[in-house]
Amino acid sequence: MPRRSFIRTAVPVGLAAVLVLTLTPGALADDPGGAGYPGADQVRRAHDAVTGKVDDIGRIEAELDREASDLARLDIRADAAVEEYNGAVVLRQQAQDRAAAADVYLRTADARLSRARDELGRLAAQTYRMGGGAGLGVFRAMLGADSPGDLASRMESLRRISQDSDDTLRRGTAAVHDAAVAKTDAEHSAEAAGRATEAVRSAKDRVEAELAAQQGRVHEITARRTTLLAELATLKQTSIDLETQRRDGRAAEAQRRAEEEARARAEADAAREQARQDKEEADRRAEQARLADAAREQEAARPVKPSTADKPAEPATKPAKPAKPADKPAKRVDPVAASKPDHSGDKAAPDPAGATAAVAYAKAQLGKPYVWGGEGPSGFDCSGLVMQAWRRAGVKLAHFAATQYFESTPVSYKNLRPGDLVFWTETKSASDIHHVAMYLGGGKMIHAPRTGDVVKISNLFYMGTPDYYARPS
Repeated sequence: MPRRSFIRTAVPVGLAAVLVLTLTPGALADDPGGAGYPGADQVRRAHDAVTGKVDDIGRIEAELDREASDLARLDIRADAAVEEYNGAVVLRQQAQDRAAAADVYLRTADARLSRARDELGRLAAQTYRMGGGAGLGVFRAMLGADSPGDLASRMESLRRISQDSDDTLRRGTAAVHDAAVAKTDAEHSAEAAGRATEAVRSAKDRVEAELAAQQGRVHEITARRTTLLAELATLKQTSIDLETQRRDGRAAEAQRRAEEEARARAEADAAREQARQDKEEADRRAEQARLADAAREQEAARPVKPSTADKPAEPATKPAKPAKPADKPAKRVDPVAASKPDHSGDKAAPDPAGATAAVAYAKAQLGKPYVWGGEGPSGFDCSGLVMQAWRRAGVKLAHFAATQYFESTPVSYKNLRPGDLVFWTETKSASDIHHVAMYLGGGKMIHAPRTGDVVKISNLFYMGTPDYYARPS
């Protein structure tokens, strides 16, 4: 959502002054006028009409600025509300998935218990056909035994069969009970997530209603202002088109100035970092030079051994050694140029994550309307556009701007390249990110700005200085 600056056309307060300056004292005298020119009363009435209209415009300009500021705040609240709703939808879907998995687990446990019961029933029927229940089975085992050892073995087999049957039923019953409890818990969680989603949806709808009402007020005041400007233009024989052009021109100038200031802040931050690195390098070289000087001084201070008598005298003067070439001066770094994003590789930079495909998809959506929670194909919100664009590149992102930042790799402003994501937050906390856009290169971005707008390409600093940058992977 843009941090918009509602700059209005300056009211032409100088018009009354122009009239006063063009009227001579004689013209303002109490004369009835004459043939072909108006009287003093007519001139005064015309002057008063212009002055009164200027005052009316001044009052409505102040009212419009107040309402426009309220609209800008509601824009941010609405954007945050839709992102909170997107997050709630994700949590609700996760809870529903867990409930569905628990239901499958319960049905599986039921089926296993049913099969166990069928098997035990089959064994019971077989025992019955062989001559009776458990007691008769023991008696038959005793009669059929060939020896005391054989009898013990038969009795142990009967005991194990009975115990295994009991254990099978007990484990099956416990599994069904645990699955039923898990299903109930999962269903309760899904219901709670559904209620939370509906609460967030209601809050979003309320903000949307407030936003629509505020937009209506701004439009109504703007219409009144336009009417007054038209009346003023008629009184002064000026064109309403010129007034509108001036208003729009000043707004565009203010927007450009805001973008330049935001860009300057970003470049200044990078320049300070470059200057810090340059200073560290200069300090390192100075320390190296100091150590070299100290070494030379230490070498010069060493005593020279006296020469022997038979050693031939050295010439009075020695030919000077050729001077070592001076170290080449370090290449000067322009901190401002070094702070700007490196766009030289925008077209040729490696594209391991399919950024080209993401950018191409986003550009194909230009002109489509902003839609609350929109994921396409007919409309998008800011995080929905980014999610679908990077899905074409094979990268899965959540439909939630703050989560998209944490799912990506942070990068610096200087290292931005096409396809990277740009984020804004009012609190400077990444958890409170309320808007995301995709960088296109050349200082441009593509995004779905706000309700009533469409997917479009804007200056990177259209919404002020970005707070975070990241690269999906």
